[in-house]
Amino acid sequence: MNAILSRLVSVALAVSFCIVSVNSYSQPTKTGGNMYTKWITLALVGKNQAEIEYFFRNEKDATIDQVKQRIRHTVVENLRRAGINRLIEESSDADDLNVVIRKIIIEIRYAGMELDKDLRLSIKEEFGVQLERL
Repeated sequence: MNAILSRLVSVALAVSFCIVSVNSYSQPTKTGGNMYTKWITLALVGKNQAEIEYFFRNEKDATIDQVKQRIRHTVVENLRRAGINRLIEESSDADDLNVVIRKIIIEIRYAGMELDKDLRLSIKEEFGVQLERL
């Protein structure tokens, strides 16, 4: 009786281990989870805004707009904390302004928002820097 019970328990443990391990190592769903985190992760991997938007093509437009708005605020806040206003005030020639513009462009690309006109307008209003092309 003990031998049968011990075999039954070991088989049950083996089956439960297989079920847990399969679920633990399976790939996450494409649309599940935090869209903001996925957007930033894709941007840091090197995807541009068009590729990221294509990745989220099955999501609701309102959800994507919320994520974009959050990223816009994050980019402007990061630039503010980086001291862009001070760098603009202390710039004395075109090379100094190019450094400022380069910093802004890098921050925009890291966020994956190269094509976003609202972000460019926000940066222009906040810092007085107009970005013609990225």
